[in-house]
Amino acid sequence: MPIKRSPERSGPRPKLSDPYLLSKAYPEPTICPTCGLVYHKKRWLRDEHIKAEVETIAEKHKCPACRKIEDNYVMGLVTITGTFIANIKTEVINIIHNQEKKESFRNPLARIMSLKVKEDKIMVETTVENLAIAIGKALQSAYSGDLKITFSNNEKLVRVFWHRELEAKKK
Repeated sequence: MPIKRSPERSGPRPKLSDPYLLSKAYPEPTICPTCGLVYHKKRWLRDEHIKAEVETIAEKHKCPACRKIEDNYVMGLVTITGTFIANIKTEVINIIHNQEKKESFRNPLARIMSLKVKEDKIMVETTVENLAIAIGKALQSAYSGDLKITFSNNEKLVRVFWHRELEAKKK
């Protein structure tokens, strides 16, 4: 049976503009003095071999992720709430860090800027929107709950809300 699609389908996800990604290229080779990423062939890479080869001749410029962290320029906000998380905080934090590792493998500029843990709330700030979305989707996949993803009007910030309450025990 064919899938019925709504006539009011949403288009592709909006492409968020990132003012920290320069329109001009960095000089090659460039190394970020803060985190050690290498700018090579118009991409930021985590490659120790290339870094060792060019370290003596490379220019030093902070990568966009380190500049965002320094300026506290958040592109993703994740809010995790509900009584459900009180008993599984460690697992939720592990999921958050695992998603950061996965995303930073694809994009080394994807980083967690801050992670604040309270009794029934966890808040995460990220340097890129895709990491925030990946965290929300990973929580949804692991624990169900309610997931809501909203893009700001100025298209420079994504907010991810995940919520789940603890189910009442059956008698």
